[in-house]
Parts: sequence; C-alpha cells; structure tokens
Amino acid sequence: MPDAPAQAATVSWRAHSGAQASEATGSIHVRHAAEADVFSCPLISLGGDFDQETWQVAAPLERGHADGWDYVVGGGFAFAALHIDDGEDIESPHQIQQAAIDTYGALFRLQRSLGLGQVQRIWHWLSNVTAGEDDDERYRRFCLGRGQALDAAPHGMPVLPPATLVSSHRRGLRMHALLGDTSVVPVENPRQVSAYAYPRDYGRRAPAFARGGRVQLGNTPYLLISGTASIVGHESRHIGDVAAQAHEALDNVSAVMQSAACWSDSPGLSALQCLKAYIRDPENAAAVADIAAERAPGVPLALLHAPLCRPELLVEFEAQMPLA
Repeated sequence: MPDAPAQAATVSWRAHSGAQASEATGSIHVRHAAEADVFSCPLISLGGDFDQETWQVAAPLERGHADGWDYVVGGGFAFAALHIDDGEDIESPHQIQQAAIDTYGALFRLQRSLGLGQVQRIWHWLSNVTAGEDDDERYRRFCLGRGQALDAAPHGMPVLPPATLVSSHRRGLRMHALLGDTSVVPVENPRQVSAYAYPRDYGRRAPAFARGGRVQLGNTPYLLISGTASIVGHESRHIGDVAAQAHEALDNVSAVMQSAACWSDSPGLSALQCLKAYIRDPENAAAVADIAAERAPGVPLALLHAPLCRPELLVEFEAQMPLA
C-alpha cells in the first residue's frame, strides 16, 4: 500500500464497446458482463452505445487486495471492488444484513490504509434484490446493515455519496467504490424526499446515499448522479408505464443537474458525459433507448438488464459529467 497520499492527478472516463480494451498503464477497465472479474459490472448488456468503461488516471497506479477488497490506487484516487456470495438464502435474511455490515466496515478500513478519507461514489449489485417479505426483503435488510455499519464508524463516511443499487446476474453482493481525499458536496433533488429521510414504510433503516454529488476525482471536478427512478416525493409514479417512468426519471436527473448549480444556465441533459439505463424487462430496452435519445441527444447510453429495488419500478438512470 502507498506510504503517503499521492499528489492528485487528472482522472478521466471514457466509454467503448466491442473487443475488450487493452489494460493501458494508468487505467481501470470495467466491463458490463455477468461472468467477468470483480472489477466488472455483473449485468447483461441490452445494447446501446457502450458495454465497457475505462477510468484513466494520469499517474502510476498500484494494485492490491485488503480486507476482501481489490483496489487500484494512484494520483489521489482509488477504485475498489468486492464480491461476496451471501448464499441468497431467503430464509436467513440476516446474512445479507451482516454482509452489509462487514463490507462497509472493510471499506472504511481500506480508506484509512490508503490515506483516502472520503467515499466519493458507490455502486451496489445485489442479487434477487426484492426477495423476502416486508422488513426481511433483501434490499431492506441490506439497508439496515449498511446503516448499522455507518453507526459503528461515523467517521468512515461522514458525507453520504452518490450511489446506485440494483439487482445482479451474479449471486451475492458486488460493490464498486471511488475513494479520494476530498469530500463530496452532496446534491439533492427538490422533486424528491432525500433517500435518507424516507418514512418507515420503506424499511427499518432508510437508504444511505445522496441524489448526486459534486466531487474532485483526483484533481478533476465531476458531477456524479445516483441511480434515479420514477419517484416523486418518496412514491413510485406511473406504475406499469415504462415510457412515462423513463420520462419522469430523466426529469429527476435534470432536476439534480439544476440543483448542482454548476452553471449560470443549465445546459440540459445533452451536456452529460453518459447515461446508464437499468431496465427491469429486456423487452423495454428499445423504448427506453428511444426516449433517452430524444431527451439527451448525442449522450452515450448503456442499456443494462437489472431489476430494481422496488418491484414496480421499470427503469432507472444514472449519469455523470466532468465539470472542467
């Protein structure tokens, strides 16, 4: 592990598809493929403009493994990845709750060891995400365990970062995290109740994430937008209508961009670097792609098969863009 924090370097991101990109010096490669390595997004691509991503860091990178997490670190930036198989036993919901406690605790220890004190973005893929009844649903139990981990280590994630949580095509829990030494400036959506303030209807512990965040990745400013669905207030909207849900979700992405106050005039969705659409039913991919192309012309789009954290939600978008 590095002996001391490195000088912050430029961090860039690009999308590509087709043959796997070479592992260039200073790069972290993320494939969209269920059976690929731990640095991959464990979902099936439904098409779109890209099925691979590369984070490029203008600094030497060191690779390592600690506390169950694989990581790549350099230039004041780290990308960490973990996968655990919790057994997906619906009769033992405490197992995924304990997995959340353990993985977040290990992530906080990794931060300290790398000298990077801030979790800047998290992705979660949780198989069979809505299995189980009421408070024993896997997603609700995961949220409970994550909350307990935060309570046990209040300095581990003092500012909630942007995050995504959808289902997975690999059994268990996979997580990716971006780590740095500057805090996230959280961005909320005035159209929605903040996730961490959801009422008791959604479980014993509310989800712990910000709707978006302004953050320095290395020395590069970004706006990172969490997984965003057709939710207004705290309620799901347009049940059974994928087109209306896609439009509502993109309205929410736009609202986060406006709340970020990064521009004198909002540039609109077409300013985004990319969109990823998580789609419950593969037959809806073409309709979602058409709406995304209409609302965000020219923005690279990934279409991924992923049931979401509420059974009635049909599509969710996440987005990002550099601010420099």
